[in-house]
Amino acid sequence: MNIYPLVFSNNSTYRLARHSLFWILWILYYTVFTTMSFAENHPLSQSFFAALAETTISVPMDIIFCYSIIYFLLPVFLFRGKYIQMVLLWLVFSFLFVIIFHLYSLYLLPYIREATGMPVPKNSSKFAWVFFSLFAQLNMEGCMAAAIKLGKTGYIKQQELDLIKKEKLNIETQIKAGEVQPVFLMSALDKVELLSIEKPSVIPGVIKKIKHLLLYVIYDCNQPSVGIETEMKLLEEYIELEKIATNGKVNINLKIFINNKTSRIAPSILLPLVENCFKQVDSYKILKKNIDIEIRLADDILLMNILLTKPADTSTLLNAENVLFKNISKRLNLLYPQSNAFKIIIKPEMLLITLTINLGAVISK
Repeated sequence: MNIYPLVFSNNSTYRLARHSLFWILWILYYTVFTTMSFAENHPLSQSFFAALAETTISVPMDIIFCYSIIYFLLPVFLFRGKYIQMVLLWLVFSFLFVIIFHLYSLYLLPYIREATGMPVPKNSSKFAWVFFSLFAQLNMEGCMAAAIKLGKTGYIKQQELDLIKKEKLNIETQIKAGEVQPVFLMSALDKVELLSIEKPSVIPGVIKKIKHLLLYVIYDCNQPSVGIETEMKLLEEYIELEKIATNGKVNINLKIFINNKTSRIAPSILLPLVENCFKQVDSYKILKKNIDIEIRLADDILLMNILLTKPADTSTLLNAENVLFKNISKRLNLLYPQSNAFKIIIKPEMLLITLTINLGAVISK
């Protein structure tokens, strides 16, 4: 029997089974523990069913407390680096649930004990001891729930990082062999490694986008052309990845207008161009960083405009980016000879890149 899906799968059936199994075991544990104290003066069967009823009635409070930690405090505060707020709220939740459990012991538990024939608990005059006991038990339960959640999250994160490193090594091998030139993908993989340290909570969504980019590089980049819808979808995925990586520091606007979804385009033209623009903006020391991308396709004529802000005191591109732009221009002339126009217009506070391609022209093989 493979228990991996039961432990790690996000499928609703597996999740329900996993949580149900956990709380059933939880109830059985506390039922056995309580039965042992009842069985000293009462029949075993009566003690067991009384303990089972008592534990089952009280377990919803444990569920709410534990889930408030693993589904609220951890993702909202711990995973975002808000450690002080998390500790303070944890204490607030603990005090609140100690009061709830104490009220349960005072007003509901006696009726449960009477109904099951068990002795009614006596109210202790030592409130401090009762409070400390409940506080310690609650936080033991909360820490156990958090430990399970963090252990599971850490394992998944490590598996994903190992996969990224493996795929990155595979891509680097292909680059050395001259099979692909996914400059944008290498940059994306580097960003994911950085995000895994700074913002681990976003990794699951990012991994999905990286998978799509990997498939694009491994398979589509080696084809003469790809569908325009595929290219646009991957472009949107990459830009979403950049939005996550820049964490709101860059204002990104993307507009796509396509009237011919059957058109095809050579791969590794638009994505590396957009990736290079993000590298440009990231290198600038300005407060407001903007990238506006507009793509229009009508009658197999593709028009792409990229407008990005830059410091007023810069008038030339970085040497590395100059080389990349030149390589893109060479690739365009090779694939779309006499059927493309690639221009870079530098203004005082902005950089405008325009690209026009006649996708209906014969692509060089």
